[in-house]
Amino acid sequence: AINRLAQRATRRAVAMVERECKRARVGFALALAMLAAAMLAGGARAGSTRRFLISQAERDPARMAERVESAEMITPFRGAGPYDISREFYEWEYDNHTSRGYLFTPVARNDKGVVTRIKDKKFPALVFGHGLCAKADFYEHMTTVLSSWGYVVLVTNEFSECDYTNFLPGGEQVNTTEYVGELTRNAKYLASGAVEEANTSAIAMVGHSMGGGGSISAAAMLEESDPGLIKAVIAVAPWNGVQPMPSAQIPKLGKTPTLLICSAGDSLVPCSGPVTTEIVVGSFRMPFASVIPQIHGQHHGVDWNGGVLAIYENASEVTPAMLAVVRDANHLTIVDSDGEAGGTKLAEEYFSRFLEFPKVDLRPGGILPTIEYSVAWLEWVFRKDPQAFALLWGDDGIVLDDRFLQPVSRAATDS
Repeated sequence: AINRLAQRATRRAVAMVERECKRARVGFALALAMLAAAMLAGGARAGSTRRFLISQAERDPARMAERVESAEMITPFRGAGPYDISREFYEWEYDNHTSRGYLFTPVARNDKGVVTRIKDKKFPALVFGHGLCAKADFYEHMTTVLSSWGYVVLVTNEFSECDYTNFLPGGEQVNTTEYVGELTRNAKYLASGAVEEANTSAIAMVGHSMGGGGSISAAAMLEESDPGLIKAVIAVAPWNGVQPMPSAQIPKLGKTPTLLICSAGDSLVPCSGPVTTEIVVGSFRMPFASVIPQIHGQHHGVDWNGGVLAIYENASEVTPAMLAVVRDANHLTIVDSDGEAGGTKLAEEYFSRFLEFPKVDLRPGGILPTIEYSVAWLEWVFRKDPQAFALLWGDDGIVLDDRFLQPVSRAATDS
């Protein structure tokens, strides 16, 4: 039924795009140039230095990650974990490539104010991938909370800058294949032992949008070249427009536990069905779907080749996989707890100059479930936490959480 509805919606969207293209009085080149000019108005941020610890006053942003509880399901994995962390500007090299971004590292265990410094402890490590044109800063809330649960998090900022050449027909497009290569190198960098706090045999891929789709494709490539290196994948609103295409790559993941989270309110990377986001620059407005062939190629279609649902449906029958659809989020707020974190606000301010996303209001006191279920997934995989297992695979956990559209799709596991 979902597939039939998506197919009908896709046909309607194709017809709408064709009508818009015929009626438009502004050519593609001019329209896309206007879009690019709007994007460039934000400017670029200065580069960062190697392993520069942030100020002492900001050393513990995880302690500020707690949110007001609500009458919703309260899981054991909500909010900040038991570790104080450091966040560092970081520059690293691997395979003749230099990358820049952030490194989040647990530095002390904080048990209700009793702080114990950590010495010679290794933590599971996460490679985090950002979305198309999205800065690593936009994800600070999510990466901070993940690290506070006892994870080293390496966040690349490469491929985050867009200019007009990325949005003109015939111009240089964002090379998602190279971005997937960046994520694979980052995993191998962590596996090399270069980050002394990272457990080289406990690495996962996590990402959003382009980073979500890229995490799937990168993990699949690594499963072929370095079997068993990647222990888990978490893909939030994964874009099925990445090359290699995630829906074609996911069967290669084998027994790698894979969590897919998307949103019913996502107009740019929908769970299924057509893209409905609009490009808005001043009084100019046009469907984003109408420029997909110009920017990303004719082969994508207006539904990103079946979207997130197609990725899930193509997973191997041996893959412990889950597809959870968040009720109250759009493409940007899905990586937040309540839509109010600083990074989300930065993302909304940045993208609102040229894209229009639907406003999705949380219920009073509501908490978005993405981060806490990402934590639960990692705790189940890396620490064999029985509460995490029960929450994810039991009969009274995620399947009863009304922050998700039910039923949550699960390829069951018994361990």
